[in-house]
Amino acid sequence: MEAVEEQGQAVAAKQGQIKITVCLSLSGIAEGGQGVYDEFQKQISEMEANATLGERKCEMGQVGCRGYCSRDVLVDVYVPGEPRVTYEKVKPAMVKNILNDHIVGGKVFKKAASKEDYYTTLEKQTRVALEHGGAIDPESIDEYIKVGGYESLKKVLTTMKSDEVIAEIKKSGLRGKGGGGFVTANKWEKAAKAPTDEKGTRYIMVNGDEGNPASYMDRSVMEGNPHQVIEGLLIGAYAIGATEGIIYTRSDYAIAVRRLNLALEQARERGFLGDKIMGTDFSINFRVHEGLEAFIGGESTALMQSVEGKRPFPKAQPPHSCDSGLWGKPTVLNNAETWATVPKIIKNGADWYAGMGNENAQGCKVWAISGNIKYNGLMELDMKTTFQEAIDDYCGGIQKKKPLKVVHVGGVTGGFLPPEKANTPTDYESLLEAGVLMGQASFAAYDDSACVIDLAKFSIGFNEGETCGKCTPCRIGLTLIRAKLDDISEGRGKMEDLDKLQALCEEISQTSLCGLGETAPKAILTGLKYFRKEYERHIVDQICDAARCTGLYRYYVKEEDCVACGACIKPCPTGAITGGTRKVAAHIDMDLCINCNACYQACGFLAIE
Repeated sequence: MEAVEEQGQAVAAKQGQIKITVCLSLSGIAEGGQGVYDEFQKQISEMEANATLGERKCEMGQVGCRGYCSRDVLVDVYVPGEPRVTYEKVKPAMVKNILNDHIVGGKVFKKAASKEDYYTTLEKQTRVALEHGGAIDPESIDEYIKVGGYESLKKVLTTMKSDEVIAEIKKSGLRGKGGGGFVTANKWEKAAKAPTDEKGTRYIMVNGDEGNPASYMDRSVMEGNPHQVIEGLLIGAYAIGATEGIIYTRSDYAIAVRRLNLALEQARERGFLGDKIMGTDFSINFRVHEGLEAFIGGESTALMQSVEGKRPFPKAQPPHSCDSGLWGKPTVLNNAETWATVPKIIKNGADWYAGMGNENAQGCKVWAISGNIKYNGLMELDMKTTFQEAIDDYCGGIQKKKPLKVVHVGGVTGGFLPPEKANTPTDYESLLEAGVLMGQASFAAYDDSACVIDLAKFSIGFNEGETCGKCTPCRIGLTLIRAKLDDISEGRGKMEDLDKLQALCEEISQTSLCGLGETAPKAILTGLKYFRKEYERHIVDQICDAARCTGLYRYYVKEEDCVACGACIKPCPTGAITGGTRKVAAHIDMDLCINCNACYQACGFLAIE
């Protein structure tokens, strides 16, 4: 917490000047952040004109994402000599009160001020890629430089050889943070030694594509501090002898695209990019490539096909990209979070990073966390952190103090863990041992209001729609899985379907061409492993205890509440309702009912349940 305050005060700059910053990440803007920012500027201008502020000066600024997206719009107020105050869920109508109470009156506007537990959870995190999130202006290279930006690049270019850089990254234990967990230095080393053309062409790339609807770590890193990603990419380019760099991201990441292009322009102007960087013999240029908004676009080989102007179809490996990647040349591809971690390792040393995590995986990882918890958003956690610790210590626990039912790990290509597995550490090997994958590092914690079959249907349905269709197991297999899940959730399921699902999922996982087909069945396999009784209850008892599977709804009329008004009869499309007129209570024939919910909506007396 103190480090964040110091960064904010550092960029607040001038002696005696008050600094007010507004979160203008995507989530902040979506919640009305731009309107809040504009209102602050308007009110401050009026107060200065009226001399309400006296001799005090207020400086406005924007910041990127710090992770607590569910609390946006977040506003920080830095008053010299006082601790930072964060306001949450700020609306334009609150701005005048914040200025009058806090700036003029010297008292915190309590209605919107964040509570102490918010500060505590932020302080506990191990923030590396997100270290400056919410503290500096992502569109200002000067603010990045003030917090030590590009010092690691200077250290590398002036004091280290390329193989020494790779050795330092290897010693740190850094692994790719895109889900696969490949040892980063191994990829760099192979690419640096791989044979290429007479020009020595090698490519270095950022994978900034996230198709998983629950994951947005790379977007937030690129939006919140694009220079940190660029600095990491420059260090990697020097290490492998790259001749060109490409930042690949989705075209719908409009804010990230704009800020990345602005950051590249600023870096060129300051001599951090282009010819003879920092006066050395090292030269390279980067560009941003906007890809399609497709889930498969984030798969490494499909991504490179897209850059080459081809349809983003995955290709079988080997050869791997570090030997033959973009246009057949050695290529290193890491995600934005991995690149943003590199400058911190160079700055603080390999031992510092290796000191986090456990034997399986050193360091930390940003997780996108959601579900029935108090704090939703991004948390950067030490690898040895368990899901239970993350839920209780960082996310404020399950809402309304309900018991945990299921942890959905890895998003739409992930799986389900029961409460007894909640003490699983969040490193790669521990997750594999439990039967799930890190994937794009998201997890959702649910209470008993969630249905595992319903969650699985969403995951499979999403992947079915996003499959590229190149390989048969994925193209046809996911449709077959979804059909079986529909049967189970709509009352047509049979016990033998469970064994068929198990066999089908295992076959698809083993025979699919790329990671989508390999991992999509995890939702079913882990569901059958840990929540088989819930599947059986849907089939045998025809009941969804969470009331999520509408196909298993059973409608009935409470005769004592029915006034026989007949309002439920007309909207019923199958004639399943008899009675309901002439003082005779309505009756629903469930053999004819199709669970359309029309009668329930039509009843104004709450007689239908």
